[in-house]
Amino acid sequence: MDIFYGISDSDKSAMLNCLRAVKKTYLKDEIVFDETKALTAVGYLEKGHLRLLKDDYEGNKLIISDIKEGETFGEAIVSQDVPQNQIYGQVTEDSEILFMDFSRILSMCQNTCPFHKKLIENLIKNITSKNVILQQRIELLSKKTLRERILSFLYEIKNKQKSIIFEIPYSREQMAEFLGADRSALSRELSKMKAENLIDYHKNSFKILK
Repeated sequence: MDIFYGISDSDKSAMLNCLRAVKKTYLKDEIVFDETKALTAVGYLEKGHLRLLKDDYEGNKLIISDIKEGETFGEAIVSQDVPQNQIYGQVTEDSEILFMDFSRILSMCQNTCPFHKKLIENLIKNITSKNVILQQRIELLSKKTLRERILSFLYEIKNKQKSIIFEIPYSREQMAEFLGADRSALSRELSKMKAENLIDYHKNSFKILK
């Protein structure tokens, strides 16, 4: 849900001023935050796409989540002092991000504006939704075998798209990063699953056969 859902453009403009929002633009592949660029405010993706990533001790990337237009990020980092070297954000296309003071979002001003209450309500719903997604992510990565992770991943996308043939949003390298796997191992397993008539695919189009 967009955190500004149910808030008029005029009220949004007034509220952004109250929240001391700052808009920044980023070019494709630019790092938004990491251990050298501290995240001190909640981000709201106005335009583009942001990917949250983490590197393991061998330098392999793991995709944590994808932030789409109208979504927020950084709530846990700015509110609980989560170490920022554990996660970083990188845009995958030219993007525009609004940064807002989290303490001001949570603290009602003396005017007690109804649209500010709506903003807090939307934010709480977003955080709750993110917790559900995080739990699903943990369940996927806890699968014992790569095949189980692949099938869990494909079924999740199939159910979201409600289609027999569905498109995955990642390249093979990105899919490996999302599944916490080596790209070569992923390609071998996909080929085996196709040969065993478990799945069929062409590029990013997939179909589960069994």
